Amino acid sequence: MNSAEFIKYITNPLTKEEMQLLYKANNVNYDKCRLYSDFILTLNKLVTETFLGVDVIHTAEDIKSHFSWCIDKVIKNFKEENIIFDNTEDLKEYFFNFYMELFYKNNDKDGALEKLNKLAIFSFDHLRIKTRSDMDVLLELYRLFEKSLNFKLKT
Repeated sequence: MNSAEFIKYITNPLTKEEMQLLYKANNVNYDKCRLYSDFILTLNKLVTETFLGVDVIHTAEDIKSHFSWCIDKVIKNFKEENIIFDNTEDLKEYFFNFYMELFYKNNDKDGALEKLNKLAIFSFDHLRIKTRSDMDVLLELYRLFEKSLNFKLKT
């Protein structure tokens, strides 16, 4: 891809028809988009609200431990609502890398929650017009969530 194609890829909006075709071709379910968005927003809030500061959480082990506690808690909370996420290794790895770059390594924590929430809003808001790049992020995240989602009925 040359630079002109790349600029087009990240800036040119898709039409509503193109977006609908991509949703349909990839079996994207709007209710699941809301669920996955809720998962991300919940995780964002927990990570930012329980972060004790760089003076407490500063080593790689501290960061990994904090993140693991947060995502495991979110998974447990969803499980209590009978929404079961199994096989979460890839999902955890994706979000750990996401938080490392946008939160843990970022010295400016002001406005962090708003910045982190953009992933959920930009990706899973099916009414928002997306670029091809945005759609690729949505599809990648959607597939990660689909791989780990396992509905089980309580008896």
